[in-house]
Amino acid sequence: MNQDEKCETPPPGFALRVSVSIVVLFGALILAIIYVAFFASSFSLFQKIAVVLVTLLAVIAILGVVWASWSIKYGREWKEKEH
Repeated sequence: MNQDEKCETPPPGFALRVSVSIVVLFGALILAIIYVAFFASSFSLFQKIAVVLVTLLAVIAILGVVWASWSIKYGREWKEKEH
């Protein structure tokens, strides 16, 4: 990066969404693994895998909504700046 390039600050809410994304992802995976390891002893292996996959799908849905709302709002502004 040279001196002629502008250093733009990210739009409001970006850092918060990154932090929430990290916490939600790791928190959900930790809870799913703890549940499977300690509370789902009567489940078969495939049922335990299904619990982890459903948890991942729920995390993807939550993060998709969080980031889609942000990108719709600020994507328009960035597109207008380019033209």
